[in-house]
Amino acid sequence: MKDKPKLIKETKYCEIHNQGRYVDENYTYCIEKIYVKDLQRFEIRFSLYKDLKKHVEKYIARSLDVTELELVELFKDSIANDVFSKELIETLRKILSIPKKSLATKNKEEKDQIPDEVERDENTKEIQMEEDGNV
Repeated sequence: MKDKPKLIKETKYCEIHNQGRYVDENYTYCIEKIYVKDLQRFEIRFSLYKDLKKHVEKYIARSLDVTELELVELFKDSIANDVFSKELIETLRKILSIPKKSLATKNKEEKDQIPDEVERDENTKEIQMEEDGNV
């Protein structure tokens, strides 16, 4: 396993290593790179925190709901704070450059909705883009 990035916070469940943040008057919305101790792997977590009287930035265990503009700000800060790997950013850049019509899957029943131009490596759970027709 690669060296772990700088540690921000540690809980029984995980270690928080990198964090992109968007703060408004009520909540702190985050995208975090976490290391899940029991699974011994890094994951990306969308999280929500709220300042309470007795606890600053209390983790709120529920889904993260943000507007598209807030999501853009959150992604920008997450990229600036190294939450995502360079490989993921490059893969997303390539996916965003694929025409929308090409992203639709042929079989709507499929669980895996990755376009033909992208291949998932089942051993590492990483996504790779085809280069010149070769994967």
